[in-house]
Amino acid sequence: MKIRTYLSLAAAALAQAALAGEPTLAEQVCRSYTNIQTVSCLARKTTALREQTAHMLSRVYYQRPDRLHVENIVPLRRRIIADGARFYLAQDGWRKGYSVPLAELDGEWKIMQQAIPGTAMEHLLRLQGVAEDVLDRQPELPVRRGYQKDNLYVVLAADAQQRLARIEFYTNSDLAERTALYLFDDFLHVTNDCWLAARQRAELRLQGDDIKETRRFDNLQVNQPLAAGLFDPDAFFKGLDFVPDFSAAP
Repeated sequence: MKIRTYLSLAAAALAQAALAGEPTLAEQVCRSYTNIQTVSCLARKTTALREQTAHMLSRVYYQRPDRLHVENIVPLRRRIIADGARFYLAQDGWRKGYSVPLAELDGEWKIMQQAIPGTAMEHLLRLQGVAEDVLDRQPELPVRRGYQKDNLYVVLAADAQQRLARIEFYTNSDLAERTALYLFDDFLHVTNDCWLAARQRAELRLQGDDIKETRRFDNLQVNQPLAAGLFDPDAFFKGLDFVPDFSAAP
């Protein structure tokens, strides 16, 4: 038993050493998205909580670098535009809009502005530069990596085609208590090693409640020309004043 334990530890150490200096799985997947120049789609999100279901519908346009247009249609009419320099947000019923330079965005706002539709970037961007652990493979998920990030342990898993298929969140590295599960499928092969997931499902545990969420990206178009006017705030926010304090906008 001691010999087997020693050999297992040695194998793990060799695997970690082989990865030293190489990009982590989180970094590799993020880098695969660099071939994406534009994306347009119709984004649908369904959230189920306590036998209640909520729906969100948005039109989304993305263009590298730093250009984004999100038109939320349901449940609230809201528009977000990033024109390469500034971030703009306005919603029906607000007295003013919210706007700051992109360089000043932080936290969730920054992640939202950088994330490409159909990708897992909202999770992966938080794992850039974080050391990874090599975890045991599973039958349909031969590549599994673990990351300690703040008070969470995050597990990424890729399938045999190197597509990111699952992300799991645990309270710690013993994987005893899972707080969230994200599943990615209905893949679109964009180019080379780049895949987008047209369907993303989530099971979340939040403050004692179980939440189920499904996102679908319909009519997913990649690297097709987009009209420059989509990212012109003056074309959509006529006569609206903007403030740099989000709390002062509504």
